[in-house]
Amino acid sequence: MARFVVRLLGVPGPWVLTVDRTDWYVGETPLNVMMLGIVYRGVAFPMLWMILEKKGCSDTEERIALIEELGRVFGYSAIRYLCADREFIGKEWFSWLRSQPLDFRIHVRENTKVMNGRGQLVQVWRLFRSQRTGHALVIPWMRSVWGLPLFLTGLRRLPSGEYVIVVAPRATATALDDYARRWEIETLFGCLKSRGMRLEETHLVHPERLKKLIALLVLAFCWAHVIGELLTRQQPLKIKRHGRLAKSIFRHGFDHLRRILCNLMRIAQQVAFRQVIKLLSCT
Repeated sequence: MARFVVRLLGVPGPWVLTVDRTDWYVGETPLNVMMLGIVYRGVAFPMLWMILEKKGCSDTEERIALIEELGRVFGYSAIRYLCADREFIGKEWFSWLRSQPLDFRIHVRENTKVMNGRGQLVQVWRLFRSQRTGHALVIPWMRSVWGLPLFLTGLRRLPSGEYVIVVAPRATATALDDYARRWEIETLFGCLKSRGMRLEETHLVHPERLKKLIALLVLAFCWAHVIGELLTRQQPLKIKRHGRLAKSIFRHGFDHLRRILCNLMRIAQQVAFRQVIKLLSCT
């Protein structure tokens, strides 16, 4: 499926990857999915996913297994960098990332202990407390985070506190902007769930069946996005006053596909269906 997604979308490499979880309940049964996607054109496209048969966060072994699978299929040279939120932290996880030919931008918690310029162990937010709100600081020297040498970039988001602090294995002035692309996987989850496919309404709880259902939804999601791109090239979407599109490219293609499938008795829609099915067969 990962190879198919790349062929269908024509995503050029190397890729920006993002990893995150989404979860919900069927009765008292937790359904927990960790997903790895390619960030591309404002959304993350699913590549690999894992059903976590538990509630709560993923562990280091599960994260490594997901990344290693992508490396096995495409090679690590296909990865530009990986971005992830504060759930995806920890000494063992960072140690593994540093041992691989992988670049990353990962958000760490404000109370993470790091070494300051005097060699003292302090909470990481203290390195950025003198910054004005909204002004990023790139620390030009590596600091010890869980005993690992990493570069830190951060800013104070609100005057009252709340910092965004990102670690990376190499110095980069764009670490915060790079990390911000992580949010595109939230757009994906919205499309797969309440704003599109309604995955959370499934009653499937068996991990293998759920995994196959997600594969079908991934296919439908990518298909709808490709249809939306085709329609947008034919007639650009309207842009609202706030500068954003009136609807997403996915939603544009999804609505078009639904109209076709709900009216297949009409000759015109049968012709339209043959046109959109060709988008899949060309891969």
